[in-house]
Amino acid sequence: MRTKFKMKAKFKMRAKLMKKRISHIISYILICLLLAVGFLGWGPTETISHRAVAYGERQEAREAVQNSYRPDNLIRFHVVANSDSERDQLLKYAVRDEILKEVSPKLARSASLAESREILKSMDDELLNIAKRVVREWGFDYPVSLEYGVFPFPAKSYGNIVLPGGNYEAVTIKIGRGHGANWWCILFPPICFVNVEEATDVPVDGKEAVKLDTAAEKLERKQQFCFFFERFFK
Repeated sequence: MRTKFKMKAKFKMRAKLMKKRISHIISYILICLLLAVGFLGWGPTETISHRAVAYGERQEAREAVQNSYRPDNLIRFHVVANSDSERDQLLKYAVRDEILKEVSPKLARSASLAESREILKSMDDELLNIAKRVVREWGFDYPVSLEYGVFPFPAKSYGNIVLPGGNYEAVTIKIGRGHGANWWCILFPPICFVNVEEATDVPVDGKEAVKLDTAAEKLERKQQFCFFFERFFK
């Protein structure tokens, strides 16, 4: 009986040792395969490498875009609303739209910062008159001012472009008290004026875009409603 028990124990020990050896061999083979894949650039390692390269290229592209929009090589355009009431904000967009439509063809042809600057300076009175006309058409008597110069601005975003805070050359139109949120974009390089409809369909400072002629359409609908309302109660 003792002899049989010893034989069974030896057999179990040998079986355990054999399992351990097989496990070690399998692990060794897997490690060798992984090393070979990494060395030859196959499989997941190659994918990771490609992703790293693509990410690096995207980062370089973003940096190139950001570097092209520096305080010393651009002109900004700001329209500041009288207040944050819905009507004052719509008025701001109405002023924006009419000015964009007027200067778009001229600034789109500009080839340099200096040329854009001269175009804008020559249009100071025209732009101011456009803004005043729109304000009157909306039934307001707000004062309107236009300033062209270098002004301090906080960090702001226009679509994927983020401008750090600093002093920038800008055209600023202020409506009334100028206490409301402003709309802005970049006049040079001509982001605003290459395509006016696209330029007004871009989120500004993370806010939802207000497309071209949205304000005018809302005003027209309201005027039509008032017209029929008055006719009905006459």
